[in-house]
Amino acid sequence: MSEEIEILFDVAVLGEQVDQFFKSDIGKYLLEHAAAQEAEGLNELRRVDCKNPEVVWNAQNKVWIAEKFRVWLEEAIQAGLKARMILEDREE
Repeated sequence: MSEEIEILFDVAVLGEQVDQFFKSDIGKYLLEHAAAQEAEGLNELRRVDCKNPEVVWNAQNKVWIAEKFRVWLEEAIQAGLKARMILEDREE
C-alpha cells in the first residue's frame, strides 16, 4: 500500500471514529457541555464590563474553546468522508 493510500485510510478511519464518538453517550454529553459553555460565554459577553480586558478575554475564550471543540470534530468527520470518497474512486 502506498504512503498516500495509508494516509487516506488513516484519515477515513479517524473520521469514522469521530462520527461514532459524536453518536456515543460521552460524545453527546461533551457536545451538550460545549454548547452550554458557549451560551454561558456569550451571556457573559453581553453583561461584561468592556473596560476590563481580562474579563472580556475570559468570556471570549470560553466561547472560542466551545466552538472549536465542535469544529475540530466536524472537520475530522469531513476529512474522513473526503478520504473515503477518494479511496472508493481509486478502487473503481
